[in-house]
Amino acid sequence: MALRQLALDLFTVRGWCTLGAGALLVFCAFLFGRHELMAVGVCLVVLAILSWVLTSKLRGSTQIQRELVSAEPSVGDVVRIRLGATDPALIQEKLPEEFGRGPVLNAPGSCDYELLFGTRGIHQIGPAQQIITDSLGLIRGMVDVGDSLNVPVRSRLIDLQRIANLGEQVLVGEARASQSSTADYYDVAIRDYQQGDSIRQVHWKASARQGKLMVRQENHVATARALLILDTQAEHWCRTGADLHLVIPQGTQEDLASSPRFETALSLVSALGLRFAGNGFDLSFRDLSGTPLVSDGIASGSQESALSNFDTFHAATATLALTPNIQSSQGTELLGSELYKDLLDSRDEPVIMVLGELTVTQARWLAGLARTVRRVDLYFILTHPERYEAVQQELSRTGWNIHWLPATSGVRQMRGE
Repeated sequence: MALRQLALDLFTVRGWCTLGAGALLVFCAFLFGRHELMAVGVCLVVLAILSWVLTSKLRGSTQIQRELVSAEPSVGDVVRIRLGATDPALIQEKLPEEFGRGPVLNAPGSCDYELLFGTRGIHQIGPAQQIITDSLGLIRGMVDVGDSLNVPVRSRLIDLQRIANLGEQVLVGEARASQSSTADYYDVAIRDYQQGDSIRQVHWKASARQGKLMVRQENHVATARALLILDTQAEHWCRTGADLHLVIPQGTQEDLASSPRFETALSLVSALGLRFAGNGFDLSFRDLSGTPLVSDGIASGSQESALSNFDTFHAATATLALTPNIQSSQGTELLGSELYKDLLDSRDEPVIMVLGELTVTQARWLAGLARTVRRVDLYFILTHPERYEAVQQELSRTGWNIHWLPATSGVRQMRGE
């Protein structure tokens, strides 16, 4: 390591022998007073040092270009990267340790290579290394050249085709029904007059057009919305020895800690979010405290807006981290006060929860929400689902769609393998 820091590792065996022979001749010249030995020894030492200086310090600068050809990669996607240089040089790409030795480029020119990332995060590619050598064979090695490239890799998008989740007809029908509300050119939705409505709510122009009394629904936004809740508490995903610890790289920043169960949950949330967004739902992503995982986009009711909102969340999964515990695991209320208010406001909208673990007391409290929040899909990813019979009994009376996924095979089941 000391030689590498001083770039002395560039000397080959021949180079070290030349340098050592020169030093030995200089030492012998002092002992025996032989000037010719001194001259030869100094020449050998100077030759080795001069080759090292010219090769490593005075070499021409090499411009490296690196381009990410595959846009917005996710875990499991093939990522193509293009490496190029305009000056004559022999370049070897430096990859993360799990990929081993990188490709070699004989510049000028460019080459494409492919990588398959197994974890999300910010993966650092480079800096590249230039292979340098001299004509005498005294120097040969690699020196860093160019800048690094940070490749953001999003969470895996799994196929939900074979998993029993939300019925496709219900999902599509709900989106269409929410988006087909009648609205006038002032974006004020209207509906038929019902007994008890105030006369001041009557929309006279619409009533004249329809031939019957129509009333305004002011401040109503004709759009389909859904609330997606992801449990990000570290305690719920890294509790026992069965929860292996994963490292999520963040480029030059400190790595994030995770577990296979949480990565499965994040993949599930991403897949469900894509399905809802593809059907026109504007999504709100929250953790258990009610804190937005990403800022909510503008609810326009269009499929393009919904997909853009989901894409913002999916891009953020590259840096999404587990959070410290917001409350004791033995607490009664599982959800924070802000999220509780959001749920009450979403009583007729789809709610999807992906949770790690909860106690019987928390399950009983959560089941109490079924009286007001009716359209809930609840996913549990557990290491030992058979240990949660009491929790299952508490939630079985809610009428919600509840899915118990074992952590060891949850992804395989969701992918239909």
